[in-house]
Parts: sequence; C-alpha cells; structure tokens
Amino acid sequence: MVIPRRKSDGHSCPHTMTIVRSARLLSSKECPVCLERFFDTPPGRQRVTPVKIGCNHLFCRECIETHLSSAIDCPLPWCKKQLPKLPGSCDLCAHWNKTHSGSPVLTVRANEMTASIKDALNQFAMDDKFFDIPMKVKIRFLSHIKRTLKRFEWQFHSGVDLAELLDPFLLVIDIDEARAYYGARLSAPAPDPSLFPVRTHDPDDYPAGKEPWIAGFLRQWALGYEKVNGEKKDGWGVWTKKDGPQVEDWAWEWAYKKILGHRVRKGKLVYLAQWVGERFSNSWVDGEQLAPEGRMNYDRANNLVKDKGESPRKRRRTH
Repeated sequence: MVIPRRKSDGHSCPHTMTIVRSARLLSSKECPVCLERFFDTPPGRQRVTPVKIGCNHLFCRECIETHLSSAIDCPLPWCKKQLPKLPGSCDLCAHWNKTHSGSPVLTVRANEMTASIKDALNQFAMDDKFFDIPMKVKIRFLSHIKRTLKRFEWQFHSGVDLAELLDPFLLVIDIDEARAYYGARLSAPAPDPSLFPVRTHDPDDYPAGKEPWIAGFLRQWALGYEKVNGEKKDGWGVWTKKDGPQVEDWAWEWAYKKILGHRVRKGKLVYLAQWVGERFSNSWVDGEQLAPEGRMNYDRANNLVKDKGESPRKRRRTH
C-alpha cells in the first residue's frame, strides 16, 4: 500500500499519513491496536513505525494499513474528529467513493425515533397477537429505547449499527436478568424467522434460532427507517456536532458488546473489546476506557480481582 503525500491544498484523508521519525514527537508510546511499542522490532514483525492520520491519532503502519484496507475511518470507536470531504486526489478515497457512495446513515433523534418504533410495534401487535406484549413490558422497552437514543443523540449510524445499539438483550451483562426484566414474550424467538431481515453482521451474537424477535424487529425498523430517512455524509467520521457548548471527550461514547480477552502489557492489564456495529474491528484498550460495570463483571468471571460483594448492574454501560 502506497502512502499518499499530503497535498498542498490542505485536504487530508485517512490514507494521508505522516510518518513520525522521532520519539520526541510522539504523544503516545505504543500503537493502540496491537499495543506494540513504537520503534521496537518484535519477533516475527518489521520495525513498528508510528504514523499519524488526519484525526491526529497515532498507529503503527502495519495496523493502520490493515484497517484501511476495508475502512476509511479512524480505528478508534471513540474518535469524534469530524474529518473533511474525501479528496478526489487520493486513489483509495476515489475507490471508496465509487463503491460506498450509496451507503446512507441516520442521524439519531431520540423523540422522533422513539415515536416511530412505538408506532411500528403497535402495528405488529395489530397484525399478529404474538407481538402484543403486556403494557408494563412495553413501557420498560420504550423507556430503554428512548434512554439509549438520548445517550447517542446527534451521532450518525447505519441502520444495522443502530439496531444493535437498541437491542435490549445484546449489551446486557446477565441475559437471564434481562429476560426476567422484560418477560418471556419479548425475549422469545420469532415464530417465523422469515418475518425479519437475516442477521448478517456477527450472526453468532445469539445461538442459532435463539435470537429474540425484538432484535429482528429493531433491525427491520432501522433498515426501513434508513431507507426513508437516511442521508449521505460528506465526511466519514462517526460523530456529528452537538448543539450547545462543547463537551469533554469522556462525554462521547461508543458501545461495546463484550470483552473477548485480556493480557498484561508492561505490567498493566489491557482488554480486547468487541464493539457494536459493522464499522470497527476488535481492539485492545486500557481498562479505564471501558465502563466499570462490564469490566468488573469480566474481571470476577476470570478471577482477575477479588469479589468484594458488589452487586452487578443489570445493563452494561458504554465506553
């Protein structure tokens, strides 16, 4: 992969990388994806060369080139940098524009989307009594929907990503607790799987034939809503700008499904996180970058900390 030179007109893209040749210029000492130390030569690898992309994040050249072979955004899910338009001067960006120009995204608007989901749920209940859930369960479910949408308001996501963010069973710490909270009707598989679009992204999130019908319903709603209300973005960043005063970095979130593994790096425990949605690959992060509820639950299950008797939360929070 050829790294394009930075153009004199000031435009940048994810493929426009700057090689950092001095350790004095580094804002971090290691690649956030592979956690190898910059300028080292690990066994079986070439020298870990640091490069900086348009959002000013640093990665090793090998990791960022692998990521950009199938994506054009920053590998860090929490990167909120609003990047410029894809320049026509980059062949890789031109290829991406050609192959992905028809991909719409949805800007999250909590009140409008909650009302739309409520209407769609009522219509399903009218068409088939199987989907007529008790009022108490419906109130709990719609409260979860609105609370989640409020947390991610003004971000933009694909329909598939949004459906995963809203799934009330996908991001829980204890799915049995969630089933007890929402009831057997909401967590039951669909009586006819052909009613909903097939789960193509991470199909192993649920055992075969065990996906709750509400997950399929949300996927169908999100894809339909995207078809009507989706819009193309000039940039490729995940985030839109919120109205009002600037928010701190910690206020920007990205949901993770689960922690896949852990290891010790230079005396510090790091975790392999699986992120929600199609846009991001699994990546290694410090424990501080994961909300404590899910992380502590994982630590206890893997005997990484002593259980002091704290009661686990019902729902996994987000980064």
